[in-house]
Amino acid sequence: MKARLGPKDKIIPHPVALVVSGSFRNPNIVTVGKIGIVASDPPVVGISLRKDRYSLQLIRETGQFSVNTPSSKHCRETDYCGIVSGRDSDKIKDIKMTPLRSSLIDSPILKECPYNLECKVIQEIMLGDWVLLLAEICEVHVDEDKLIDSVTGSIDITKVDPMVFCSSINEYRVLGKKVGKGFHDGNSLRKKD
Repeated sequence: MKARLGPKDKIIPHPVALVVSGSFRNPNIVTVGKIGIVASDPPVVGISLRKDRYSLQLIRETGQFSVNTPSSKHCRETDYCGIVSGRDSDKIKDIKMTPLRSSLIDSPILKECPYNLECKVIQEIMLGDWVLLLAEICEVHVDEDKLIDSVTGSIDITKVDPMVFCSSINEYRVLGKKVGKGFHDGNSLRKKD
């Protein structure tokens, strides 16, 4: 039997990112949990922000932002950036993170985050009190010395150590062990002729 909960904004779990908006000289940072890849060709990320967020104002002014994946060792800093407004505080200084110049946009990426996306907004959709921003991923950065497998060239997700947020219980969690291989393991269920 399944319990019915009614309409909720809870998907368990969802990724956590630090989104940097504004210019390199005057950046702002916000924690975003409503985020995901929505297309592959071109690569597009979707983020949702409340319409009263200072970060949304800055993104609308510049049409760009960076998405930075924090590792679990930055849990407190990540949470802080979601509960303090950039209107009142310089959050990048507060959490002692280092802005680095991006390659193709003016919003910086964060040195301490092992995985970073440079994004340019291509569409905005109003959803009640929220705004869904769809942005093309223009460049991806990764800590090369730690994350690129020298044989396959792929990212070692265990070294990225990303966090997820379980909104129904307000907890940050880390990813567990590998349980299967995508676009592969399901083939064992195909009917054989």
